[in-house]
Amino acid sequence: MEIVRPKTNIQFYPAKKRIVPNCKLCKVIHNLTRDDYDYMVVKDKKRRIIEMRHHKRYGEINSLYKISNINDYDNTDPLTEFDRAVLSVCVSNFAIGNRCVTPAVILRGLAGKTSKGGKGKVNPAQLDAILFSVKKLMSTIIDLDDTQPNECLDYGSKKSAIICSAILPAYVAKETTINGQDAYIIGFDRESPLIQVARERKQILTYNTELLDVPGQQNTWMNITLKNYAMSRVQEIKLHDIHPTLTFADLFAKARIANASRDTKQN
Repeated sequence: MEIVRPKTNIQFYPAKKRIVPNCKLCKVIHNLTRDDYDYMVVKDKKRRIIEMRHHKRYGEINSLYKISNINDYDNTDPLTEFDRAVLSVCVSNFAIGNRCVTPAVILRGLAGKTSKGGKGKVNPAQLDAILFSVKKLMSTIIDLDDTQPNECLDYGSKKSAIICSAILPAYVAKETTINGQDAYIIGFDRESPLIQVARERKQILTYNTELLDVPGQQNTWMNITLKNYAMSRVQEIKLHDIHPTLTFADLFAKARIANASRDTKQN
């Protein structure tokens, strides 16, 4: 999965607008329990997503999906909200024409430091978290059959659609000079299938990335997870006029610290 490329000089700038795929599929697969995730990855079973429960003509409308790993990737940890945030940064950069990014560019997107003077120096813990997430996303296959919702709910072209693709079609290379410095590079082979599904359903959130730049806050993977999820929920509330309430219980659940110590939650 890691490719060593000859040294080249590439100049690009991080996306300032965040694009978040917000379809039910994207939200569900990043918040599965260990048992539900293993049901697919380990036991090779499919799950369903209820797209609509009480359609006047068709009743319950479902999509079927399965998650699996590329053969040489043996990590079976469930996808998380941190992975979802990393994916949306990659999607956002692809949308403005960036066909590659670095961990520093991803960090700037996650932390909201995308202004001209924004700093994106990555410490070892951040680098490990970002590369681990990228490799997991590019090694995780989504196999989606959304024929029924496409035909019944007028999504896309109404034609049958079965998608089988890596969640993040990409590669990781190193020893490439980016803006004059040696760094890892994440190159995109094509668009993520999750943004394609979200676009067909018109279920995409957009906002200014700088809203994530919280003064005085360390950008640990946990803080990044919490503020990216909270921002997505705020944008969803604004877009759909939902009751404007966020609960700590929901934030802790999405950050997978519902059973953590009181000190962890307080921090």
